[in-house]
Amino acid sequence: MSGRTLSLVLLALLPLPALAGGYYLPDRGVRAFSRGGAFLVGADDLSALWYNPAALAGQPGTRIHLDGAIIDFSLEHQRTTLPEIGEAYPAIENDAPVLPDPSLSLSSDFGLEDFVFALGAYGPYTGLCRYPELGPERYALVRSDNFGYFLEAAAAWEATPGFRIGAGFALATLKINNTMVASSFPGIFGGPEDRDQDGLVQYIAEAAWVPTGVVGVWLAPGAWVDALAGVELALSFMPQMHFAAEGKLRSRLPDHYYYDGVTLDPAEPPVKTSFDFPWVVRAGVRYNHEIAAEAVEPEAGGAAAASPGARRSLFDVELDFVWEGWSVFDTLVVETIGPAYYRDVPTVGDYLVLPLVLERKWRDTWSLRLGGQYSPLEWLTIRLGAYWETGAAPDAYYSVASSDADKVGVALGVGFRIGAWELDAGYLHVFQMPVDVSVEEARLTQVNPSNPEASTYVNAGSYSSSYDVFGLSILVRVSDWF
Repeated sequence: MSGRTLSLVLLALLPLPALAGGYYLPDRGVRAFSRGGAFLVGADDLSALWYNPAALAGQPGTRIHLDGAIIDFSLEHQRTTLPEIGEAYPAIENDAPVLPDPSLSLSSDFGLEDFVFALGAYGPYTGLCRYPELGPERYALVRSDNFGYFLEAAAAWEATPGFRIGAGFALATLKINNTMVASSFPGIFGGPEDRDQDGLVQYIAEAAWVPTGVVGVWLAPGAWVDALAGVELALSFMPQMHFAAEGKLRSRLPDHYYYDGVTLDPAEPPVKTSFDFPWVVRAGVRYNHEIAAEAVEPEAGGAAAASPGARRSLFDVELDFVWEGWSVFDTLVVETIGPAYYRDVPTVGDYLVLPLVLERKWRDTWSLRLGGQYSPLEWLTIRLGAYWETGAAPDAYYSVASSDADKVGVALGVGFRIGAWELDAGYLHVFQMPVDVSVEEARLTQVNPSNPEASTYVNAGSYSSSYDVFGLSILVRVSDWF
């Protein structure tokens, strides 16, 4: 094994699963994804913490919002047979369970007329990956259990009718748990993909309390120009995040007798890596058609009903544009914390592990999101939405560990309002475009620290994948009880 063994292995372990726009799938919140993610302008629940905190100013009183979804990621891969290997690879598929993703948010105006404050704990939607340990995809990924969460505090101000601004400060935590296979083929005996010369490696790390935030504005020009009544605009921005993760490496050396006496010192070396997540810009326009709300006196002990002269939305249509700067995820830098060695390598002795940088070449992504809702009754809302989004991973580096292609999402949802309670359910299906990577264009290299010149390209083949997201949401307008 060469002196770069550990660094090379760690680098291969860090292609975080690219889920829609690089990592997030695709937006979060039941109402939001039921509208195809077109929720920047018309955000009417506490998912505004993620999309546009300015929208909080349109949600007076005190509210509690519990939102949860399950994400099911399906992927099928047929690897192309390499002439130098000659193995007929079987087709494989993701065998991971669904992943639940809950969130909890609170907001209140504290009796103030123009201000709303909110706290939230939530995670971007993502999925799990499980592939055969001895399968043809093993050099790219065997298992991935990466996830993150945000803790956010936000405030919004309606400076004047038709103009709202908001800002949120958040702390993000990312947990990484990846497992893959590295080859130890020395070029003297055996072949470059012999399984008895494969070693299993697991990398566990965490980057905690990374500061970030989101700022947004909301405009309703109809408040000043009657001809523009119902037209609303919004813009929000989330800055780039820098993660510095620290953790440890666990490894299982190859079964071949050549490596019987080799050990890793320390047994689970501490390691660190750094990488960036992108800035995100959202812009949207919405038409909101309002009608007079029914003025009904509440029953004794019941929630407050609409007052005379009050208005409610009959329907709205929103179009959003989103740009995510995933080109910042270009390289990964990995190094040990303190010296680490492979001991007693036959004919070689001990080797020091050195830091390395690996190119990923991800691209910026953009998407168009169209959605809306229709409320034929005061207590019933129906939502529909769709979107188109470009992929972050170039074909040359596409793999089961980086399966983010151009995609189309279609969604629907339904909401019920019962007194102070708002109940919502939604479903989203994401069609990812099939990707075929030829042997000639494949550039994802097998990790082979013993003989890197003999490494094979391991990502040639066909890929097809999709996502299903089911969600339920409960919002309680606590102030309506009083």
